[in-house]
Amino acid sequence: MKPLPAILKRLQSVCRNGDGWTALCPAHEDRRPSLSINVRQGNILLHCHAGCAAEAICAAAGIEMRDLFIETKPQATEARIIAEYGYTDESSKLLFQVVRLHPKGFRQRRPDGNGGWTWNLNGARRVLYRLPEVLAAKSVLIVEGEKDAEMARSLNLVATCNPGGAGKWRDDYSESLRGKKIAIITDADEPGRKHAQHVAQSLHSKTESVKVLELPGAKDLTEWVERSGTREAFMELIRSATVWKPAGVVETGKLTPQSGFRLTSLHDLMLEPEEHISWLLADKLPAGGLSVLSAKPKVGKSTFARCLALAVATGEPFLDCATAQGPVIYLALEEKRSEVRRHFADLGATGEEEIYIHAASAPQEAVLELCQVTRQKRPVLIVIDPLFKFVRIRDEKAYAEVCNAIEPLLTLARESGAHVLLLHHSGKMEKADATDGILGSTAIFGGVDTAIILKKADRYRTVQSCQRYGTDWSELVLNFDPAERSLSLGVERAEAEAGRIGESIAAYLAGCDEPQTRIQIEAHVEGKTKHKRTALKALCAAGRVSESGAGAKGDPLRYTLNPSTKLQAENEPKPFVDSRSHIYAGTREQQSKNGAETQINTGDILVPGVSREPQNEVDSGEQAFFEGKLCTG
Repeated sequence: MKPLPAILKRLQSVCRNGDGWTALCPAHEDRRPSLSINVRQGNILLHCHAGCAAEAICAAAGIEMRDLFIETKPQATEARIIAEYGYTDESSKLLFQVVRLHPKGFRQRRPDGNGGWTWNLNGARRVLYRLPEVLAAKSVLIVEGEKDAEMARSLNLVATCNPGGAGKWRDDYSESLRGKKIAIITDADEPGRKHAQHVAQSLHSKTESVKVLELPGAKDLTEWVERSGTREAFMELIRSATVWKPAGVVETGKLTPQSGFRLTSLHDLMLEPEEHISWLLADKLPAGGLSVLSAKPKVGKSTFARCLALAVATGEPFLDCATAQGPVIYLALEEKRSEVRRHFADLGATGEEEIYIHAASAPQEAVLELCQVTRQKRPVLIVIDPLFKFVRIRDEKAYAEVCNAIEPLLTLARESGAHVLLLHHSGKMEKADATDGILGSTAIFGGVDTAIILKKADRYRTVQSCQRYGTDWSELVLNFDPAERSLSLGVERAEAEAGRIGESIAAYLAGCDEPQTRIQIEAHVEGKTKHKRTALKALCAAGRVSESGAGAKGDPLRYTLNPSTKLQAENEPKPFVDSRSHIYAGTREQQSKNGAETQINTGDILVPGVSREPQNEVDSGEQAFFEGKLCTG
C-alpha cells in the first residue's frame, strides 16, 4: 500500500472535504471535482460520482489497485492478467491493449516499439474494438465491454465496444459505423443506460437504424448467455425491438414533439462529461448546428456558400479551416438551373461530387420535404439560399414569427447531425455591430450558432463571424483568385486599410517640395483619421518617412519622404469579385417576403459533368470589375 500523500499527489485539484478529500477524476474529462477519496480501516477508497470504476481511476492515475489496500498477503493479492483485448487499426495493426486483471480490474497499455509495453494510451489512436470486422459488416452489435463483445462473437455475431467502458464514447467512433444497422445492448445499471442513450444519440443521424435493448433477467450479454440464452432467442429480441428515436426526431417528413419535460438535477448535470463538439468547418461551423450567412445583394453570399459546399463534398479545406467530408444538399431557390450549373463548373466541379441541388422555388411544405430528403441523402451540410424564399413569413420583423419559422430548421440540424447554412440579406444601413445589420428580427441572430457577415468596401470585400462555439473571425479581407476562382483569407481590414493609406501618404509626400504637417497630409489623403495616423507612424518606423520639428505650437512635426527610399508599388489584396453576380448578371432577384411563386416538388440532381467554355476577355466580370465598369450596389 502506498502512503496516502503519494496517492493524492497523482490527482489534480485535491481539496480537503470533511474527513476525506475531493479531486478531479482522471478517468473522464472532469471539470468539477467528482472524485471522493476516503480512508476506511486503513484502506484508501476511491468513488467517482460520475460512475467511473476504481480500476479505471487507478489506471488513468498510474497507480496499482493494490496501492490502495493494506498488503497483509502480498503474494495472494498480486494482480495478474487473465485476458488481453487488442485494439487494431483498419489493417489489423495493433494500436493498444486492454487487459483484464485478477482480482477484477482493467489496465490499458500500448507497444513501446522495443517488444515491451507502455502502461498508458498517451498519443495512441483510439478506435473501436475489432475495427476491421466492424468496417466489413452491415449489422453490428454495440456492447459495453470486450468480454461481452467476445461473447457475441461466440454467437457468430459482429460486436464492438469503445475503450474505457461506459461514458467514454467519442463521436468520431460513429464514423466507423456510418450506414450500418446497429443494436446497442444496455448494461442493466444507471451508467450503462446513460451510456447506451449517448451512443444512440451519436449514431442516430449516421446509421441506417439504431435499436437499444436491455436483456431480460440479466445485467449484460455474458450473463444472459450464461443463463441459457441462445442465439435464436437473442436475434428475436433484436427483431422485436423498436427503432430508437430521440425527441423531436425527423421521421417520415414530420417533426415529432418532445413528450414532456426531462428534468436533470444540477448535481447530475455537473457530473455529466464535457460535450464534444464536432465540426463541419473546423472551429467555425459545428456539425448539427445552424448558421446564417448575411450580406447585402451582390456581395457574394452564393459564391461563398458554393465554394464551401464544394470543399465539404471533396473534403478540401476552406478558408484555412479543415472540413468534414460528406454529401451536401443545396437549395437554390431564386436562380436558374443553368446559372447554378455553370457556376459549379467554373469552381472546378466535375459532377462526381456528392452535391444534390434543387434549383427552383421551394415547395409549399418545404420543411417536411427537406426532412424527407435529409433522411434519404444523409447530408453533412444543407444550404438554403435564401432563407426568406424558404420560410415565407408574413412579417420579417416579428420576433415570435421568425422564431417559429427557424425552430424546425434548428431541430433538423440537431437531430440529423447536418449543419444548416441559411443565406440571408443584410439591411441597407451600416451598423456599429455587424450582427445588428442582419435583415429582420433579432431572432435570426439569436437562433443560430454562427453568424457570418460579408461586406463590400470600395477596394475589397471582408468576412467576419460571431459564434456561440469556436473562435470568431475578426473582419478579414476576403481575397478572390480569378484564375482558380477560389477564395482565401487576407489580413485584417484595419491592417489592409493602413497599408493602402500608407502608400497614398508616400505618394503624396513624393510630390511635395517641402516637409508637410500631419494636418496637411490628412487633408490630401482619403481614409479614416485613425488609419492615416497609424499609417504615418508605420512609415516613420520603417524609415520611409523622416520626421522633423519639435511637435510644439509654432513648430509642429513635419514629414518628408526619405530620399533614399523608392516609392513602393501599390500592393493591395485583389478584390473579391462575385463571379455569379457579374458574369451571369441579371438572373437574381432580391428576397421578397410576399412574392408569389409557382410551387413544385423538391427535385434533387447531381451536379452534371460539364466542359468549360473560354470567357471573352471583353465580357469578363473580373476585367470589368478592375476597370470600374460594374455597379457597386
